Amino acid sequence: MRYIQILTVCIAVAILGKNGVAAQEKINQDVKVVKEYNPTISDAYKVNYMPVLADSTTFNPRFNYRIISTSVTTDYQPAPIAPARINASRKEYLHKSFIKGGVGNYSTLLAGLGFNVLANEKFVLGLNANHVSSLGNITLEDDNTVDAPFHDTDVKANFKHFFDDKTLRVDMAFVHNVFQYYGYQTLTADGAYWLPDGTLTSGAGFIPDADQRFSNFTTSIGLSNNETDDGKMQYDTEAGFSAFGNLTGVSQLGFKVGGQLYQPINNLGFNLEGGIESYKTSVPDSIGPMYSFNDRSQLLLRLNPSLNFNFDRAKLKVGIQIAGLIDTEADKFYLTPDVMGEFTVVEGIATIYGGVNGRVRANDYTSMLNENAFASADINVRSSVVGLNLLAGIKGNFSASTSFSAGLEYGIFNDEHFWVNKTYATHTLAADAVSAEHYSNQFDVVYDDGALLTVKGALLYKPKQTMEFLFSGAYYGWNLDSEQKAWHQPEVELGIESHLNVIDNLYASAGIKYLGERWAYDVTHESQIKELEGVVDVNVGAEYYFSKQWSFWASMNNIAVAKYYQWNGYPMQGLNARAGIIFSF
Repeated sequence: MRYIQILTVCIAVAILGKNGVAAQEKINQDVKVVKEYNPTISDAYKVNYMPVLADSTTFNPRFNYRIISTSVTTDYQPAPIAPARINASRKEYLHKSFIKGGVGNYSTLLAGLGFNVLANEKFVLGLNANHVSSLGNITLEDDNTVDAPFHDTDVKANFKHFFDDKTLRVDMAFVHNVFQYYGYQTLTADGAYWLPDGTLTSGAGFIPDADQRFSNFTTSIGLSNNETDDGKMQYDTEAGFSAFGNLTGVSQLGFKVGGQLYQPINNLGFNLEGGIESYKTSVPDSIGPMYSFNDRSQLLLRLNPSLNFNFDRAKLKVGIQIAGLIDTEADKFYLTPDVMGEFTVVEGIATIYGGVNGRVRANDYTSMLNENAFASADINVRSSVVGLNLLAGIKGNFSASTSFSAGLEYGIFNDEHFWVNKTYATHTLAADAVSAEHYSNQFDVVYDDGALLTVKGALLYKPKQTMEFLFSGAYYGWNLDSEQKAWHQPEVELGIESHLNVIDNLYASAGIKYLGERWAYDVTHESQIKELEGVVDVNVGAEYYFSKQWSFWASMNNIAVAKYYQWNGYPMQGLNARAGIIFSF
């Protein structure tokens, strides 16, 4: 009976197993693919060497790859090089206050003072003051040596208050510049020159006093929300005031109000930007024959609505830019497209972009004189516009240690400004240009229409954390309607910069910059074109952290002692060496 029971159980198991297999064979084996398979690498990461500011305020990222061509200018004196700082692994020590000082050739003195409230959850406060003075001499193109002193002072205050869902910021700054018109000129004090009304005037009346002084105060207040959810509305608003005055007696008051609002709707976003800028220039009664002053007021209104489409590997912005300019000279209205797109070819490797847009730049009296400090006090200020601007480019990473960007832009513009020396006709009719007209060491501004082709590129190579090299270059192809050249604008810019951690607590930087040839309008030349030769600037700098409180820095500019004319008749300082000390507490 035992054997019979065992045999019965085995037969039952076999039958059930057979039925189970048959049941499994009847399962529907069709597979429905609901989404394309997208393989991922779990440990992949994107390298980003660009500086990132860690702030509690976030905003929806915008992509704008416009390459804006601006006048290639620096201040009217070489600015002190800040101590080299790179993204090394050295531990940073945060201190509330610091005092810094330094000396250099050309009888240069530097001083600075700062106070910062750092460890507070509700607000951040920073106060900084800096001063640079130089009493050196400079040799002009006629081999005469002249005094070229300057004294620059700036005081800044920055405040932020963090609420639960908003951030309030207040910024204030005061800048004071004292300098001289030291540039070479062919105008003579004992000569006689024609006025526009047909009368003769002594050349002494066209030569300004050597001393000049600028004072500029700016303040702004802004409010933005601290929304970190990409699906909720984000905004940023700001209002500002500015006051400017110079020794000649011209003053300007300015007001700005603007902001941005972004409202996401699933994969669609609505973005609205706009602002109002108003400037009022007050001038004194006519001072001598060299100036002809006119009161001036400008009001610029801008509005830029757009729709932003977000896809898996692409972004698209479609909008328009609307601007209206109310000016004492003439009122104008502008309407330009604003279409931008980008596509990620390979994630973390290459992204291409392109689009068409335009822009309106409100040039005011303060910004023009800050661009060229030796401009005549009665310059005519106009706003400029790029009505159609085509751009395209690519950016990405060759490897974990190499990143790149390259792009080109072609813009059609109106009323772009260029700087030329003020000219005066002599009282005698002469066959040669040298005797017929003379020029001053003050500058006037001319405006022209045309087109500009800009090609730019940069390559960053960082073989290790304590070493990096940046290669950059740019080409500018100007095509003007009336002017012979784009005065004082270069065609080529090239540069190599390097930063490295030499040894513990010693950081160094070095660079070579090349600024291509430029041209100046010179009435004393038969062709009225004067070439300003290209210049190679070699510079080095270093900073040594002796302790948590003490650090020492040194820099040398223009080691090749190149003769560089920022503006026609105004050579810059030659070999420039400076060194100093910083105490933090």
